[in-house]
Parts: sequence; structure tokens; C-alpha cells
Amino acid sequence: MIDFLKNRDALKDELDVYYSACPYDCSAEQAQLDRWYDAAASKTVYERKALVYRGAAELCPVQIFDHSPFYYEIRSGRERNTSQNGFPPGPGLEGWYMRKHLALNAPFVDYIQTYEKQDLVWGGVFSDHAHHTVGYDTLLRIGYSGIEQDAQKYLEKETDPEKQGFYRSVITASEAMRQIGLHYAQAAAARLEQPVSPEAAESLRMIRDTAGRVPYMPPKTFYEALAAILFAKELAIDLEGVAVAVLGHLDRLLQPFYAHDIETGALTYEEAKNLMAFFLYHTDGRWELTEHTFASTNCSLVIGGCDGNGKPIYNDVTRMILECYEDYGFVNPKIQVRIGSGYPQELQQICARMIAKGCNVFSFLNDDVQIEAAVRMGKTREDARLYSAGGCQEPILDNCEFNSRAFVYISLPQLLNAMLDPALCSLLPGRQSLPENGQYPDFESLYQAYMQQLSELYADLVQHLNERESHLPEFCCLPLLSCTMTGCLESGRDMTAGGAKYNAISLPLVGIGTAIDSLLAIRQVVYEEKRMTLAELANLLQKNYAAQPRMRDYLQNRCAKYGDDSDAVNAFSARFFHDAAEKTSGYRSARGAIYEASLFVFYLFDWMKEHVGATADGRERGHVLSRGMNPPDTSAHNNIPELLHTVSSLDLAEWPGAAVLYLEMPVEAGSSAHTAAHLQWVINGFQHAGGSALDLQMLDPQQLIEARRDPASHSNIIVRVCGFSAYFTSLDPEIQDEIIERSFANG
Repeated sequence: MIDFLKNRDALKDELDVYYSACPYDCSAEQAQLDRWYDAAASKTVYERKALVYRGAAELCPVQIFDHSPFYYEIRSGRERNTSQNGFPPGPGLEGWYMRKHLALNAPFVDYIQTYEKQDLVWGGVFSDHAHHTVGYDTLLRIGYSGIEQDAQKYLEKETDPEKQGFYRSVITASEAMRQIGLHYAQAAAARLEQPVSPEAAESLRMIRDTAGRVPYMPPKTFYEALAAILFAKELAIDLEGVAVAVLGHLDRLLQPFYAHDIETGALTYEEAKNLMAFFLYHTDGRWELTEHTFASTNCSLVIGGCDGNGKPIYNDVTRMILECYEDYGFVNPKIQVRIGSGYPQELQQICARMIAKGCNVFSFLNDDVQIEAAVRMGKTREDARLYSAGGCQEPILDNCEFNSRAFVYISLPQLLNAMLDPALCSLLPGRQSLPENGQYPDFESLYQAYMQQLSELYADLVQHLNERESHLPEFCCLPLLSCTMTGCLESGRDMTAGGAKYNAISLPLVGIGTAIDSLLAIRQVVYEEKRMTLAELANLLQKNYAAQPRMRDYLQNRCAKYGDDSDAVNAFSARFFHDAAEKTSGYRSARGAIYEASLFVFYLFDWMKEHVGATADGRERGHVLSRGMNPPDTSAHNNIPELLHTVSSLDLAEWPGAAVLYLEMPVEAGSSAHTAAHLQWVINGFQHAGGSALDLQMLDPQQLIEARRDPASHSNIIVRVCGFSAYFTSLDPEIQDEIIERSFANG
């Protein structure tokens, strides 16, 4: 078997040569698609989308690499640094279909621009085009051949023309996957007729003997299962126009194949680990990770957790994945670790040890909260137990859920500012319900007005989003993905038309910590201590504290803060979390998705800062907002035990879209074993406190400063930016500064 460590450099060179020329010109292929499209004017949207699959199978060359045993690359015109796809549409086949329907998104873009210009609402993309998954359970069980057979059976009984078109598109997709697989096998056979190294020959033989069968036919071995997953993920990205971020719950999906190979003697642990290394490396190998870019590969995998019956998952596949990252220094895919009550502690121990050594690639998802949150939304417990994270930390149920959780964001601090600033008030759909004089007799009336404005803004967004989403199948239906999802074949409906068993949608709230601290400051300074009127405070904010800098100091340092663990603040925070979740839950989308509360904010805490003026917590204009569910990094209330106790006062199962807690730990003096034990305590403390999602990393701010000065000597420092990891020296200077600032604040 080809050895990963011996061939890593050669594979990197191969990948760099190929990907440096991306995107390859696909104008001729797209011209042919245009002709087919015009000839299919009477066909359904699904059949017209399926022309992409036909085009890929008949027109696009495949690419294999001598030093990789996997086959997943096709010359579809895709850019190198992309797994985001989506909107605006990318080049080549991925965006061909969407580009024909851009006018469908124009009304919403016009609507949202007013909000975006003031950083109240962000997100002109059509839908969440970055956080999807293949129904790997279905694919590994029956392959595309089984899917094709099922679609044919449904088609023979169907009389509805729209559904008939959907089934025909699935059959086209399945047949295209068979043909593309054959192309890989033929390419490998042709390459073997040329001079190659002995190890490359072994890799090429594996492709030649497998690609013609898998994943059209279901896999039988560990290698075949890995190949099927990678093939399905990458081809979906190339052809659907959306990103498939999730490689799947790998230690659950792969363990049966691994156990079979071990039992039959077909594979050893080290051989399986070697295959896993090749499988994982394709993400790092595709991306220019050392360039100055916002390098979110968007690719993630899941380990730990439990199966559908609640049995904990921790096995050899879990261990080999972690060993690959530890031994080979991978940055991607992101590792989502599912933890929970009664699960093996060894998993947390290994992760803690790796973080202590600088491997900052983890998010932790608490099953105790995530599963309960899904059940509360009407999902069965068995289905809820089988979830992944859709890219960063947004949960998605495996094999049966289509969700949009990361495409429109609302700034909570700017919402409060809009209530206090006449220049911004016109942005609010519910401004007519605000008092004409801008005053409130007591804090409770201000608080209720704030929640009412959140409710009315959210309802207005839902109304406009539903109008847009009603066109989603026409804009970009997804038959290739849909056919793997429970519910779609059964109902004859695409994912975009509500065919999946479950549908969820979230409009995440940004800056909740900044908003809570601002309200607490107003309550204290205006209504309790009466140091100034609300109008005077509003005027001070609009002047960015220039008139009274000492009052800014007072607001920042002398007022109660979210996370200080006082009973009164915890009670208010719990109330705010509950009320905000209630105001942003329960609506229905055009495809029948249920709106679910979310505090997944990605990097919007920074991107939405520019037009947010000074806030009542003492934050000055243009500074970053609080991250996820965190207190502001400048609040000086980031004591971890106190913060975790604050978390325990909240019901985060009310936030099915995830409530992310970001923790930066300072590098500790003493033994690595001591540091790892401390980190494990934090992970367990987060789980027992009822946390939802945790990003945890260990940073030395002085080392980061030195890396700014001398990047060549510190090129291997890995940091968590938000929901993704990157080499620190590859990041834009502004992002580097933000990470340094937060590391000082939390150190």
C-alpha cells in the first residue's frame, strides 16, 4: 500500500500543480449546457438542473493523482480555494444553473441592502449555500444504484408531472455518478500503461479496481467507504452549486467497515490509519493555506457522540483520526467532538492533550443539550442522536435534514442603538410602536420595547425570506443531494421544496453579550443611579463618548456585566436568552422549515462592527462585538469558572441552532500533563454546565506578536479564528490583530 508519510511531499506537489491552474476553462462545456437547456424548455426545473450532471459525465475530464489512492476531482471549472460555493455563484458548472436565475434574488438583495449598510442585518445570499451534508448512511448502505432503483420504482407509480421530473433527475444523477466513476477507473488504467513508481502503481490499481463500482454500488471495505464519502462530497460541491461542508460522523459510519476488514485480515490498524491520512489530507492539499486569505475551507468531520440507540461511540476509527492530526499536523477538516454524560473520558483526554500542544482544531458539541434541543423542535430522539455540525458548529441531523443556519444575521447591539438614535430608527419595521419622545418611564418598558422590535424585525425578515424561498427550487434545486436524504424520494420532492424529513432554518443573533451589557448599563446608570437620562446617554453614544470619556470608563468598568456570576445578572441574562429565543423561534418558511433560535455568529462579530456606533456598555464605535454567546472580550469578566456558572443558569436547549462559547486559554507554565488536565476540566465543566457548543484553544499572545514580526519562524502556529482553524501567519493583519487582542483579553 502506498505510504502517506513517504509520499506526502510528492502529493502536495501534484496537487499544487493541478490546483494552481484553477479554475480551468469550461466555456465550451457550459455552451453545450446552454444548448441542452434551451432544448429542454418544456421540462421541469429538476430535469433542467440534471443537465449539469449529464454534462459532467459526458464533457468534463476527470483528474487522478499518482500519489493518492482516492478519486474525487473533476475539471468542472471550480476555483481552488472553494468549498463555500453558493452566492454569488462560482465559476464553471457549479454556478451555471444559478447564474441563469439571478433575477430571482434581486428583490431580496434590494430589501436587505438598507439593513446591511448600517450593519443591522447582514446577508444577501439566497440561502445557506455552505453547510450541507450528503446522506452518507443511505449512500454507504445502497449506493447510487440502489437510489436509482428506488427512484425508478417511484417514477413508475407517479402521475404528478413535477414529481415525475424530480425522479427522472435523480435517475440522471445516479447514472452520471456511475459514468464518472468509470472515467476514473479508465484514467487509472491508462496511467498504469505509463512509467510510474511502484507505490504510485499500487495507488492507481486501487482506483482502477474500485472506481468503476463504488459509489455506484455500495462499498464493502474500509477503503471503499472512504472513497465513496469523498467522491460524493466533492462531486456534489462541483455540480450542485452549494457547499457540502460535512465529511460525516466518521467513526460511526466507518467502524463497521473497519471491523469487517480487521476480522477478515484484509487490513491492519496502521494500514487503515494510512488510508485515513490520505483521505483527510485532500482538504489541506486543495487549499492555499499559507496565503493571506480568509481561509475557511468549510470542511468538517464529527467524532464521538452516540448512535441512534444512544450507545457511545469511541473506537479505533476515532483514535486513528486524532492520531493523524497529531502525527501529521493537519489543519483541516475541522474536528467536531461530540461529548455528553456517560461517554468515555479518554476522548476528552486526548483532545485536551492535543490542544495543550497547539493543535487548535476542535469544537465540542454537548449531546446533553443538542439532542434535547432537537427533540423539543419535534424531531424523534433516535434521529436527534444522529447529528453532525454543518461546517462550524451548526447542528444538522444526519441523512434526514435540510437546514439553512448561516446566511442572514441580526445585530442585537445595533437594534438597541436604532431605538435610541433617530437617524437609525427608520430602519425598524416596528418603529411606529416606539414612543415619540424616545423616552421610557422605567427600564421594564424599554426592555419590552426592545424585545418587541426584535420580534417585528424578525417577522419582517421571515416574510421577505419566505417570498424568496418560494423560488428556491427554480433558483437552485439539488436532486443529487436530495436523493440521499430520507423523505425526498418518498415524497417526490427536492430538498429545496421541503422534501427532506426535517427542515430547519435560523437567522443567528450577533453580539448578545454586548446587548446584555448595554441593557444592564442603561438599567444601572439611567434608571437605578439616575446619573443621566436616556436621552443624554443616547446623545453621548452618538458622539462616541467624546464629551464624557470618564462616563465611558464608568459604563465599562463600574456597571454589572454578563458573566460576572452575580445572581441578579444571571437572572437577567437567563431572561434575555429565553425571550430572544422565543422571539426568533417557531415561524415557518416557504418550504415548511421551522425557524430555530441560533447564536452561531461565525466572524460576523467583526464584519458587522463598522457601522455600529458606541454602545452603552462602554464599547466605542467600530470595535468588535461579542462573539457567539460570550461576554464582550473587553468586559474583564471572562473568569472561566464564573462564566461556566453563568452558562449553567441558561437553558441553551432553547437554541437548537447552537449557542457557541469561545474560550481562549493562556499558555500555562509547568508540565504539559498539568495543562492537559486543566483543559479537560474546562471541557467537562462546559458539558456539566449545560453548554451547547464550545470552541477552545490555547494561545500565547506574546508568541503571536512575535509571529507577526517574524512569520517564517512561526509558520506552524494554528489558531481558531471563529468556526474554523488556520495558520496564524496566513491570516490578514486585521484578523491577526483581532486574535491577539482577544488572547490578551482572555489571558
